[in-house]
Amino acid sequence: MIRDQLEKLARLKEPEARSKLIRTLVGEYARSEDHDPTELERELFSKIVLSVFDQLDRAARYELVVRLAKTDRIISELADRLAEEDYDLSEPVIECSPMMSQKALMRIAKSGGNNKRLSVARRSDLNEEITDTLIARSSRDVVHALLDNLDAPFSVKGTLALLIFANTEVEVLSGIAKRAMKDEDFLETQMYVLETNCPLIPPPLEKALRSGDLSRLAQAIDDLERDGDIELDGVFYSRHEASIQIANGELSFDAILRTLFEEERLDAAIWLISRKINLADDVVADTLKSDADGAIMRLMLQTGIHEKTYRDFLKARCEWLDRSTRTIPELVMRYKAELKKPKQSRASQPALKSATG
Repeated sequence: MIRDQLEKLARLKEPEARSKLIRTLVGEYARSEDHDPTELERELFSKIVLSVFDQLDRAARYELVVRLAKTDRIISELADRLAEEDYDLSEPVIECSPMMSQKALMRIAKSGGNNKRLSVARRSDLNEEITDTLIARSSRDVVHALLDNLDAPFSVKGTLALLIFANTEVEVLSGIAKRAMKDEDFLETQMYVLETNCPLIPPPLEKALRSGDLSRLAQAIDDLERDGDIELDGVFYSRHEASIQIANGELSFDAILRTLFEEERLDAAIWLISRKINLADDVVADTLKSDADGAIMRLMLQTGIHEKTYRDFLKARCEWLDRSTRTIPELVMRYKAELKKPKQSRASQPALKSATG
């Protein structure tokens, strides 16, 4: 009986004996296909293994992974612990285990190595928050894996990040086109962003979306030479990963806005601010171009951005309009003081708020 062996395991003291019994027990536990373990057996098995886990040799841990990584015969706590092992051991668990918790997956997305993030990107049970985190913090091979994974959901925030990358990286541009050909929801998101006149959409992608012929764009990119810069519709792209990263490794409104400032995309920043506070693009642009510091501050207060983002905004605005940066410290102090005041009623937020807020 499995339960008898579990009780024997609990009584053993010698690490070598424990490892040997664990390997034997795992083999029997995994082979018993004619007997689905009860909830109690799953809990008992997993808890006892966890209690001696640090004493198990690598062979015993490997046995656990090989035989149980893709099953539901262990509890989430044990699956999450196995995912903390080095990549050679943890890969099957991270990529395939149905028992890994969303919390553990998010932990890898935030601070795991690139190999582990790549395995997470191939899973079928991702949520938008995990996808957003992977896009913001990972290398582009992880982004490409997400685009290839039709089960991976993309938020509007994630889509905006992809478009930022696609403005200089042809591989991401190609990945967006190919994903949109296969995924109606993803295509619908692209069309939604297009209909709002988002300046982040690269001209070749805009042309393909408007014509409904994404296959031509994907094919054109596939047929291009593999080395050097690439020109499509008058825009130059790189085959290699550009030095664009989302600020702070997150996809908050502040992070995307700061990234646009760094990329000197004030047109896109104006578009994003306009959607956030539900004002026309030209109204926002005219306000930001004016000398009315008070009006500019009130407008940016409506976005709720952090004082550091406001400082970056002022620096970008001075660069944009060729103005002196002398007053920035004082303006930031005023903004900080206003942020500390009780919130007043704000105008109703647009549909994009849920995606960029």
